[in-house]
Amino acid sequence: MAVKHHSVARMRRRPRIPERVGRRRRHCLVAPRATGLDARDDATGHPVEAPGVLGSGQRRQRTATARLSANLGLLLLLPALLAPASGQGLEAFFEASGQVVRGTAPETRLYWRSHIDTSRARILQAANLAGGRRVATVLGSGLGMEIPLAELAGRFDRLVLVDLDGRSMLRSLDQVPRHLRSRVELKVMDVTSFAGALIESIDHAVDGSSSASEAFQRLGLILDELRAGDPAQLPPSDLVVSSLLLSEIPRYPFSYAAQAVETRFGAAIRTWDRSDEFFRGLVALAVEDHVRLLASLVEPEGVIYFSDTVARGLVRRPQGEAVQRSVEARAVPDFVRLGLAGSPAEVASAVDRLCRAEHSPAAESAAFERILSLYRDVGPEFFEPLLPVGRLRDRSAQLGLELRGSPESWWWLAYPCRIRAESGAFLVTNWILGLRN
Repeated sequence: MAVKHHSVARMRRRPRIPERVGRRRRHCLVAPRATGLDARDDATGHPVEAPGVLGSGQRRQRTATARLSANLGLLLLLPALLAPASGQGLEAFFEASGQVVRGTAPETRLYWRSHIDTSRARILQAANLAGGRRVATVLGSGLGMEIPLAELAGRFDRLVLVDLDGRSMLRSLDQVPRHLRSRVELKVMDVTSFAGALIESIDHAVDGSSSASEAFQRLGLILDELRAGDPAQLPPSDLVVSSLLLSEIPRYPFSYAAQAVETRFGAAIRTWDRSDEFFRGLVALAVEDHVRLLASLVEPEGVIYFSDTVARGLVRRPQGEAVQRSVEARAVPDFVRLGLAGSPAEVASAVDRLCRAEHSPAAESAAFERILSLYRDVGPEFFEPLLPVGRLRDRSAQLGLELRGSPESWWWLAYPCRIRAESGAFLVTNWILGLRN
């Protein structure tokens, strides 16, 4: 039976957490026709065009790439850096996250070009499949770097952007032509049914404990009672976009709990024998909550664009030279085509020279992507899984969602200069879904 947006089974109670419960804060803004913000690359997310040949004036790429690594590394560490601030709330945390991305220099996004272009193209494919043109909703829109906001505003009567980082959403409006901005509506709100209440419960559990062991015990009680609540109230939509959002949802409360215990008692959460179970529970809750939200929002003839980072790599250096030599030998044809190398030995040397501004970012990106794909073919141990894809697929099917076409995957080179030594790239997988007829 098809699951309609108005008939999805919902849990009518608040999340079952044995502590005090907070309310979601939400605000609604109609986008002004003029934001007063300058339209520039760091606001719109449009990467600088990659030159074919780098001259001496473009040697700044190496510095910019180092800045990229620093900024993205900081972004990945933000939950740990910001979580200890007691009572700062979800909005403050995600606004600080957006500030890091907003402060990234435009040239550092050169390596993101392939990811951004692929994402935007796939979202427009999904938009073409939508049966209506009334409402498009983008969950976790942020700066909208990988979202074709201008095209969506032109195709739909109403474009609803949802995020806890209102400042980044305002900056994203520079992508939208002024004559279309009246169609855009900004909602500063939590898209989960549980995050705000969970953070308050963690505070209550830790503040009410006299030792780390007692705090862990109280966190265990929270874990045992975690349940999804009612989906966030948003308009039924012909197109629902969820891009790079779900995998981030469980990371913040886990890091918040870890830092709260460490700050108060000096104890690491990894010393708790249920810490891995706690994180897996948060992931399972986030998957359940998010899929239910998607199914509740989409119109009967509408479509859902869902994409997320499902793996990160390389998470460990290859053990032994045999694997490395095998990968480099298989990469020779691609490196020859890119003009980077002509033999296995030259491939190894070329990989070591990447990110030194000797080649165009486009060629280097293609080289990195080929190396990553070859290591992924060798074995999954070189990549850290970030989402339970099977659970996500199964729960979507149970709620009446089915694929509209084949899934697609691609690489996001978040900080490529680290790839050879540590995790510097994300594997993004995309599904276009609709309600089963």
